Amino acid sequence: MDHSARITAFTGLVGPPPGPAPAVDWAAVEGWLGTPLPGDYKALVSAYGAAEIGGPGAAIRLHPPCVSADGRFEYAAWIVETHRHSAIRPGMFTARRRPFLPEEGGLLAFATTRSGDHLFWNTGASDDPDEWPVTLMTTNVAVGVSEPWVDYEVPFLELLFTLLRTGVPHPGEPGGLLGPLSSQIRVWPPLAGAAPWSPPPAGTAVDARQHAALTEGSGLDAVMALIPPPLEPYLGEGTWEQVFERLGTRLPPDFVALAERYGAGNWSWWLDMSAPLSLDRPRGQGLAATVEGMLDGYRQLRASHPQYYPMPAWPEPGGFLPFASTIDGDQIGWCADGPPETWRVAVNPRHCDQGPPLPGGFTATLLTWLRGGPAESGFPGLSGRDLHPLDVMFFEPFGPGAPW
Repeated sequence: MDHSARITAFTGLVGPPPGPAPAVDWAAVEGWLGTPLPGDYKALVSAYGAAEIGGPGAAIRLHPPCVSADGRFEYAAWIVETHRHSAIRPGMFTARRRPFLPEEGGLLAFATTRSGDHLFWNTGASDDPDEWPVTLMTTNVAVGVSEPWVDYEVPFLELLFTLLRTGVPHPGEPGGLLGPLSSQIRVWPPLAGAAPWSPPPAGTAVDARQHAALTEGSGLDAVMALIPPPLEPYLGEGTWEQVFERLGTRLPPDFVALAERYGAGNWSWWLDMSAPLSLDRPRGQGLAATVEGMLDGYRQLRASHPQYYPMPAWPEPGGFLPFASTIDGDQIGWCADGPPETWRVAVNPRHCDQGPPLPGGFTATLLTWLRGGPAESGFPGLSGRDLHPLDVMFFEPFGPGAPW
C-alpha cells in the first residue's frame, strides 16, 4: 500500500521533518520482531524519525528502531523492558491480562505519551499489519475507578490524525481526553542524534545485563542495570541548593544521584518518590514539602507516644529525617547522624514498632530489596509468589500532571 498521500497530509498538519531521521533496515527489524510492521508507521518513521508530536500539555513520542547518542535507549532492550513492565504495572488496577510479543497475537510497543503512557499495536486483531488497531496502557488513573487499557480500534496514523484534530478518550487525562495535540513537532531530545539500530546477534539475551545485575555490581550502576531509568525523569523546577536551604541540610550524595536519574515515581507499587526539585508542590508531590510534612507528623507522634518512636526527630543528633512513603503508610528516612555521606536508612513502620537504623544508605538498601533480599534490606519482599525478581520489579515515573 502506498502511504505517501497520508504522509503528505500529516506534513500538512505539522510541517516538514524537524531533522534527519536515522536510517532503518526494516527487513532486519521485522526479522528480529518476527512480524511485519504497519506501512504507515514505517513511512512516518522513515521521514520523521524519533519525533515528538504535540506540545508541553500533551504529546506522542515515537520510539523507532535506533540507539540514542548516550546509549541509554536501545530499541531491542526498550521493547523487552516495556513489554515486561507493561505486563506487571496494570495489576494494581485490573485482573485483565494482556499478552505481549513474542506471545502470538501479543501487543507490540511503539510509542509513549508525554504523561508516560504506552501505545501498542494489537497484533492479534488482524493478519494485516496495516489494520492493527492501537491500544493505550495508562497508570494515571485511580484504582477501582478506571481500566488502565484503552482500545482505540483504529490504526496508528488514523489515530494520530484524530489526536491532532479533536483528541481521543483517555481516562487519565484532564477532561477524559488526550489532545487535541498542538501541531508542533520536534525531534524528541533524548533521541536527538540517534544512530541506526542493528538486531542483536542470534542467541543473544537482550536482557543479559539485567540478569547479571541481580548478583553483580553495586550502587546506582547496578540499580540502573536492573531497572533502566526514564529517558526524561521529572525532577521539578528548582535546584538542589534551594532544596538544601529549605530543609536546612544537604542530603546524602547517593540519594541525590539516584533522584536525578529517576525523578518522581513509584518503585514496584510500594515505594513513592516525590519530585526531588519541586518546591511549590504540596506534600507527597515535592520532596521538600514531603519531608516537612512527615517530619512534623513524626514529631507529634513521638511527643504523644515516645515508647513507640525511639528515634529522636531531626535536627536532634541521630534524628529521624523522613523523605519517602510506602503504599502501606510506612515512612522511609535516614538516621541523620554525622555527615550526610554516612547516613543510614531508617524506617518508621505503620504496622509495627520502630526498629534500629538499617545497615546501609538508601541506594544500597534499595538495590538489596530489588534483588529479593527483604530480610537484609529491612523492606518487605516484592512478591510472595514464585516469580522471577525481574518480573515483579519496575519503576513507574510520575510527570508534572500525574494524579499522585
